[in-house]
Amino acid sequence: MTSRPEEPMRPFSPFRSAAEESDMKREAQRRDDEGGHMSCTGGRIVRNVGARMPYTVVLTLPGGETRQRDFPTMQEAEAFVRRNTPLPASRSTLHDHGEEGA
Repeated sequence: MTSRPEEPMRPFSPFRSAAEESDMKREAQRRDDEGGHMSCTGGRIVRNVGARMPYTVVLTLPGGETRQRDFPTMQEAEAFVRRNTPLPASRSTLHDHGEEGA
């Protein structure tokens, strides 16, 4: 079995490289063809350390099936989940939710 050399950790930078900008533009164009908005019952984001696209969105369909899609940033993954899942039910914050003395 051939082992791959470990990629060195890149230093943090608030600026994107030209390759990252290109990837983001391609992703934005692909986003236009996402398919059925609001067709999922739930979604979650999984972090894949060391992956080229480190955030994976797992959407749950009404029949229990799942679909996955990778994203380069947490913000893009969160936006995708918000666009493809219903809003959670609003909860009242006017009263205590726990038992007294608990």
